[in-house]
Amino acid sequence: MRPEAVLEQTNWRALAHSHGPAWPETPRLLAGLLTGDRDDARRALSHLWEELFHQGTIYEATPAAARFVAVALADPRVRAQPGPSREYGDGPLRAALLLWLSQLGYAMGVQWREWFGDDAAGGENIGGPLRPMRQRLFAVVTACLDDPDENVRDAALIAAVNLASAPELTPHRAALSARVGAAVAADPHWRHTETAMLNLRYWGGHDLRRTEPALPAYEPPQGAYDDAPF
Repeated sequence: MRPEAVLEQTNWRALAHSHGPAWPETPRLLAGLLTGDRDDARRALSHLWEELFHQGTIYEATPAAARFVAVALADPRVRAQPGPSREYGDGPLRAALLLWLSQLGYAMGVQWREWFGDDAAGGENIGGPLRPMRQRLFAVVTACLDDPDENVRDAALIAAVNLASAPELTPHRAALSARVGAAVAADPHWRHTETAMLNLRYWGGHDLRRTEPALPAYEPPQGAYDDAPF
């Protein structure tokens, strides 16, 4: 399916986001991800974060937007685009879109338990119609796990981990734990370590022991420094 078909087949008039009706603004702005224009992509990402996922809330129009993003990720026009700005992370546009999907998974998964504790009721309802989409979104993000771009790989891995809070994705958790372990072993300061470990701890049986790198031996300063030490 082409991304344009998702935009055309969605009844945006019946949906709303944080600032009101999704029609006509949302399909118009999301289409900007396909133009190849840096400013169009930046405006689309801003809309995804500010109106369709404002303050971590999933709105009526969010599942439709997620469906569009999932299809757009495989589109050659999106695959060819660099990131529109550092505001939305490092790497190409695909990495920024994967990070957005990652945060949706986080909101439907461990975020509630982190805020209110393991036994708090209500978290199972977050996301509404987006919850049944987690398996499909998982398939989309895991297709990027071996992408040539490091930022895309990282974003895909944390997205997969966050989405794997869905019970139906339990069989994939052991493999994801191994990937997280490899990422942390390669880089003890991997940018997504804290979130990944939070998920692994809640999964149970897949906990990852975090090891801090040894401090380097002290070496006295050599000569004078002209630049500020920051």
